[in-house]
Amino acid sequence: MRIKKDYSQFVPMLIDLRALGMNKRQIIADGYMNSSEYKETAKLIADNSLTSEPPAMQETSENEEIAPETVGNEPKEAKSEKPKPPRISSIAERYLDKPRGKVHRFLVTAAQDDTPVFRPFWENMKVYAKLINAEIIVGGFTYQKGLFTDHNQRTASYDPEVQPFMEYDRVHLSEDLLLVADANILPTTANPLNGWLTVNHGNHVLIPHARIASKVIPRMQGNPAKRAASTGCCTVPSYAPRAAGRKAIFHHTYGFQLVEIDTDGRTFFRHVTGDDYGNFQDLTTQIIDGEVIGNCRIRGLVPGDWHHQQLDARIASITTGVNIWSNKVTTRNNILDWFQPEYVFFHDTLDFRFRNHHGIADPHERARIAASTSGDVEDEVRMAAAFINACRRPWSTSIMVESNHDAAIAKWLKGDDGRFDGLNAHYWHSLNAEWHRRLRAQDNDFNVVEFAMREVGLADDVHFIKSGHSFMLDDVECGLHGDLGINGSRSAPAQYRRFGVKTNSGHTHSPEIIDGQYVAGVSAKLDQGYNKGPTTWAHAHILQYHNTKRCLLHIEEDGRFMATGDLTFEETEILEDDELLAA
Repeated sequence: MRIKKDYSQFVPMLIDLRALGMNKRQIIADGYMNSSEYKETAKLIADNSLTSEPPAMQETSENEEIAPETVGNEPKEAKSEKPKPPRISSIAERYLDKPRGKVHRFLVTAAQDDTPVFRPFWENMKVYAKLINAEIIVGGFTYQKGLFTDHNQRTASYDPEVQPFMEYDRVHLSEDLLLVADANILPTTANPLNGWLTVNHGNHVLIPHARIASKVIPRMQGNPAKRAASTGCCTVPSYAPRAAGRKAIFHHTYGFQLVEIDTDGRTFFRHVTGDDYGNFQDLTTQIIDGEVIGNCRIRGLVPGDWHHQQLDARIASITTGVNIWSNKVTTRNNILDWFQPEYVFFHDTLDFRFRNHHGIADPHERARIAASTSGDVEDEVRMAAAFINACRRPWSTSIMVESNHDAAIAKWLKGDDGRFDGLNAHYWHSLNAEWHRRLRAQDNDFNVVEFAMREVGLADDVHFIKSGHSFMLDDVECGLHGDLGINGSRSAPAQYRRFGVKTNSGHTHSPEIIDGQYVAGVSAKLDQGYNKGPTTWAHAHILQYHNTKRCLLHIEEDGRFMATGDLTFEETEILEDDELLAA
């Protein structure tokens, strides 16, 4: 005998999910119910079978007979009115209006209702807040509540530890940063930033959520980059034991956004994420078991794509201390010397602008190159190699990751243009001759990009990662530039979500965090001539710490990546390469 399944248990859930804007495909894909469960549950709701009251029955004694003429005239009990879900008609916003002339800092995180805080992380947060004189702000979100339950965070129950720090409304922390504390997004949502990019009219947006995400908001060329980002969470994982919950628990992240408002009102913010023990590192400061440890190195640095011929001089200087015209280190006040990464990765070092395949058939672009540069390809390769050499440090390993712009030299060698190019024909023939010699010798390890860079002086201690090859730094894949998709397809950061490992990559020039995939921005100029119209390009580097946690470090046009109004720096020192190596 087949027992009919009771689908009424799914009705409250389906009503709730529909109210949150989820359609049939999303509900089934996230594992809340399967196709047949959805179909039968939707039918129950449509038939109103669960909200209708049965007809009123007249009570009689056991032997009493009801007169036929009175049965049809018995008045029926009126149906109970269907309850209405809570609604909103306005959104409260307030402005902190912090005065200028002083640096203001906030640690912004999220908490789930009816869930305890992760005590070690929370205690470390409070230690760090006291250390840097920051205010703690917590945005709440509710979970597993029915449609007719009050979703308002104000009336939800939160851990007593976080209640004094709770924020329930939308708050403008600065002139261009909006904390959407009332977003109340389900913690199982795969993309917490979806639909929120425009909520602050093109300015910065922070969303309380348990999953880490970051994205640059599209803007017109020439305007400052603005971002949307989620916060991370301070409460322990607490999910329904269904597919959506089981997937979401993997991405649950202990973390907060460190927001800094500088003395001139400029806003900076970055992720700080905790490990399984609640410990974390922010730049060079570690908080471990409540103790502060300063002057800590970082594990790895992935600067935004270099594109040496298009390099932004200020970004190059603040990142490496190198003067791009002399290829000399001229200051120690730079990210490389402050953070002292054990590994530094170079993406798209060679721009190959002089004979790039995108503009090689464009007569006006060729004329522009001829008017503004020497046009000598070998010179361009030599300058790119010299730049990497200048960035080396005795305490760090430099790694050149072969990227699509580096590999443009191979495309050039495969084409016919080089042999008709009087300025570059000798170099074109020379590299092709070496390539053919290696082919005839069956040297399958030969890479023409590495050969060209070594020939013009790339140091032997600079490691070269061939396109498509792996380089694992702890549990993070750092050998991918980002131009190669899966199975030869066109690449996109979302593709790398399907990897079994975390990745650091570049290529798009649009810094992003999507699940465990971090994408660096660009160190070159934001306007390179061919990129016209709206853009999401931005200057940003990836920092990787020894606990494998990472940070996307955004850099402003003036070189600032953090509030500096209350900091002191060493006086700028002019150094020669041999002096730096000796130091």
